[in-house]
Amino acid sequence: MRETHWSSRTKIVVITAILLGAVLLIVYLNPLWNALVISALLAYLLDPVVRLLTRRTRLTRSLGAVLVYVVFILLLVGIPAALGTVIVQQFERIKAELGQVWEFLLIWVANPIDLLGFRFYPQVILDNLQQAVGSLLSILPEGSFNLITDVTSNLLWGFIIFLGLFYFLRDGPAMITWLVELTPAAYQADVQRLVDELNDVWSIFLRVQLLIFVVLAVLMSSGTFLVIWLFRSGLLAFSPIGFIVLLILVYTASQQVDNLWLRPQLMGQQLHLHPGLVFAALFAGLMVGGFLGALLIVPLIATVKVLGGYLYCMLLDLPPWPGNAPKEPKANGEDEVLVDLGG
Repeated sequence: MRETHWSSRTKIVVITAILLGAVLLIVYLNPLWNALVISALLAYLLDPVVRLLTRRTRLTRSLGAVLVYVVFILLLVGIPAALGTVIVQQFERIKAELGQVWEFLLIWVANPIDLLGFRFYPQVILDNLQQAVGSLLSILPEGSFNLITDVTSNLLWGFIIFLGLFYFLRDGPAMITWLVELTPAAYQADVQRLVDELNDVWSIFLRVQLLIFVVLAVLMSSGTFLVIWLFRSGLLAFSPIGFIVLLILVYTASQQVDNLWLRPQLMGQQLHLHPGLVFAALFAGLMVGGFLGALLIVPLIATVKVLGGYLYCMLLDLPPWPGNAPKEPKANGEDEVLVDLGG
């Protein structure tokens, strides 16, 4: 009779091959994972709305997800359209003000500037800049195919994001329940407890992130209106260069408040991480993964902390949740896996 069990060596080889394959998939399909992460975050953010709708009405999870998804897409398209209407209505006033700015720039460029005993001619710098731009545009046809390819790729990833959003929004809780049920029965209670704790981590992260976005929007909007008021009231003599410099200072200061104080303090306090660790992680995530890396690095550290604590206890034969028995696995994950972002 043929032996049906694998030897230890065979198991090690198979596990190693699976891990190597997973690493290769992560590396070579990195844009796909970025798109799926964005889809999952949007679905997680909209999930409380779907569950609230299904609780208050007789809609099924699928119909509720479709309705929320359609409303979200309409808002996503409608808000820029509404803003575009406002911009068109204000176009003549903006055009007149931009004309004044352009006239001032022409006068400023025509006059030489004396700085530290040296005389600079902005007109010469401008002419050189125009020549450089002309040279750049002259080689544009050679890269036009790459430009079309990039646009097509962005449209494709955008389609994947919205397609993934729909399926995560409709089937997210069922996916989590399915993953829990894949584990051995003896560990399903522990896995369910870990899922609940990780859900708490990510729901806290999203609540704090929304608060940070609101604070940043208030800071930048207030700073912009303050700069405009200073020039319009005559407290500062109007200068296009000064106007641009002040706006840059306002936006930079707002971003630094976020990076140096707001995010480390709020994220660190809510996720029980040291503010210094959060601060260092933000810069590391920004350098390694760009904006998305900086956005996700803190909850990922909190996730590793939860999983690492569990593995540490299991490796040392310690109770992972002292004095608190793990929850029994839920039989139905339709409405119980995710925590409402409202608390």
